[in-house]
Amino acid sequence: MTSFIGRDDDVATARKLLGGTRVLTLTGVGGVGKTRLSRHVGAAVRRAFADGVWLVELAHVTDPDLVASTVARELGLRDDTSEPLTVLTDHLAATDLLLILDNCEHVIGACAALVDRIVPATTGLRILATSREPLGVTGEQVLPVAPLPVPDPDRAEFGGPAMRLLVERATAADPAFRRSADNAATLAAICRRLDGIPLALELAALRLRMFTPDQVLARLDDAMGLLTTGLRAAPQRQQTLASAIRWSYDLCTPDEQRLWEQLSVFAGGVDLAAAEAVCQIGAPQTLLDALTGLVDKSVLSYARGADGAGRYTMLEPLRQFAGDRLRARGNEYTVRVGHREFYYRLARRGRSEYWNAADTGWFGDVAREHANLRAALQFSLADPAGARRALELATDLWPFWEHCHLLLEGYRWLAEALAKNPARTVDRARALAASSAIAAMRSETATAVEFARASAEIAVETGSAQVHAEAEMARAVLVFGTGELREALEIAVAVSVRAGECDHPRVAMEGLAFAAVCALALDDPLAGALAEKLMALSTEHGSHLLGGLAYWAVGTQRRREGDLCGAVAALRRSIELFRLFDRCAWVATSVDGLAWVAAAEGDLARAARLMGAASAVRRGSSQRLAHAMTQLIGQQVREQVQAGLGEQEFGACFAAGAALAVEDAVDYAMETAPVAVTVVEPTGLEVLTRREREVARLIASGHGNRGIAQELVISIRTAESHVDHILTKLGLTSRTQIAAWVSRHTRAGTSR
Repeated sequence: MTSFIGRDDDVATARKLLGGTRVLTLTGVGGVGKTRLSRHVGAAVRRAFADGVWLVELAHVTDPDLVASTVARELGLRDDTSEPLTVLTDHLAATDLLLILDNCEHVIGACAALVDRIVPATTGLRILATSREPLGVTGEQVLPVAPLPVPDPDRAEFGGPAMRLLVERATAADPAFRRSADNAATLAAICRRLDGIPLALELAALRLRMFTPDQVLARLDDAMGLLTTGLRAAPQRQQTLASAIRWSYDLCTPDEQRLWEQLSVFAGGVDLAAAEAVCQIGAPQTLLDALTGLVDKSVLSYARGADGAGRYTMLEPLRQFAGDRLRARGNEYTVRVGHREFYYRLARRGRSEYWNAADTGWFGDVAREHANLRAALQFSLADPAGARRALELATDLWPFWEHCHLLLEGYRWLAEALAKNPARTVDRARALAASSAIAAMRSETATAVEFARASAEIAVETGSAQVHAEAEMARAVLVFGTGELREALEIAVAVSVRAGECDHPRVAMEGLAFAAVCALALDDPLAGALAEKLMALSTEHGSHLLGGLAYWAVGTQRRREGDLCGAVAALRRSIELFRLFDRCAWVATSVDGLAWVAAAEGDLARAARLMGAASAVRRGSSQRLAHAMTQLIGQQVREQVQAGLGEQEFGACFAAGAALAVEDAVDYAMETAPVAVTVVEPTGLEVLTRREREVARLIASGHGNRGIAQELVISIRTAESHVDHILTKLGLTSRTQIAAWVSRHTRAGTSR
């Protein structure tokens, strides 16, 4: 939003270094401009990377264990139900992109481990990191980012980047400000006094609204004298930056100072409601005045997001400074408790809002406050008096973990909270039920069985019918994962009845949805009644997300009954509802449903393209449950389409759909916009990705999944996933068929 000044040589150097290294780290003190430089470099080299430039902000990721999953999520991977490093590595294996990791210093070890893992396993990936210290990984090239050049005191010319920045920002703060012959020498002295550090210059420029340049210089000298012994032990430039921030702090009113300190507990920004609830500085008008003052002084930035919600944010060096002041004042614990309780109330809203008409608002609020919820969970786990809150938070966020591709993160929070809360309470039983469902989705059967058993035992002990229904719902998922569809159907039907009797609408609808899936997979006549009952219940409560599942079930059943127009209408309505939620796991399932309808209509080419489009929407996902459902229901349709088109034409149509971007794939399914679907005849092994070709060749050589995993240094689960994708793409049903296919195309000389 402001001009980029004085870094042309740094940009040129960074571009040159990126041409000859896989890992480039921009290092320098806080406030020197590493972040701005990294973005400018990314914009400058964007055309050189076929798969683009991707920025991952790490300033608010304080837990090293969340670095890999944060990177994966920013890259658009649809979930993290398996090891995020493995999923991330496989995703990047065949890409040509620049990944910017910004603000690595506080999680330097995790960043180094991540880079050390993904770079050797990829060919077209480049890393541009910013940190106060190098990552220390093999092959790393370090580019120190120096402060801006300052005017030479021995020369009459007082120009240069530091002066330009100071003058430009001062003019932006006060349009009446002008550089003149009278003030040039003083402005140059300010630049030298601040060592050309951009953040310090920005702060000083703001003071020029209320002070003359001479007064600013004098007050800056005074601020330098306020440094403590500890700060003097820091490098000189860090002393200078700290003094500039301290100077801005001293110019704030006492109310503004206290608010600045208390706002430091927020991660990823804060809205007005949260600030009013957590920060205690007096009457509401006092807080509003202090907020306004901090924005005017550029301590806070205010902007509206894509959803229209206003949000205040603070630069990381300013937040760290304020956090130190809050601890010194002795108020940190009290403010953090208030922060935790505010976000606990947000999470708790999900107990009712997840399954009714307020679900879109709740999911949106939780996604927006993800960083603050993480901070609340971390504080709760570290606070002996807050361990129970950690358990409640992690469990109440279960729908967010499940439906928004964060199962692994949710599983981790639940595990840590369970370890801190051994008492056999209702809250522990609910957390065990949620953990059981996640473990089942991750194919950790033994663990899932133990969690479900423990949850049910506590539910009986406490006499909680609602918790017992949740435990049984987890058992249904577990049984489905073992392939016992009939038993899973029976359990899910019983769960929906029991949940209705004990007034637990969420589990009643989830049980019906799961039962409908099982019935459809079994071709059970009960499927239609279950789907209609789910539709009636979700309509009664106004649910969008569970309503989307209802429309999918109804649409799938209508296709089976021959009502193809009704099926299309229902399936498209399910997509409309699912798209109200960020990265909803179920969109691909509805696209698959439309593919089955196209096949029933006789449009086999469109059916194959839609199957490919579904794979594009699902791309990068290791959420196996939804995919397993569609495979069970749609495998026969897929075989019919492949037989009707022939292997080559089916592969070409499928590849055309799979090549679409996610939004284009959904638009193609919805027919809401003209999307060009170019059918490119894949030549032999080229229908597969590079990693899939490697796996296919190893299969042809007789390797099992364990051998493939060892050869390619991936997990066995990832190897299994690649085999599934190959079978899906080629429309084959066995490893023997894959081996024959590879042999046939290799002999034909089409592999490369």
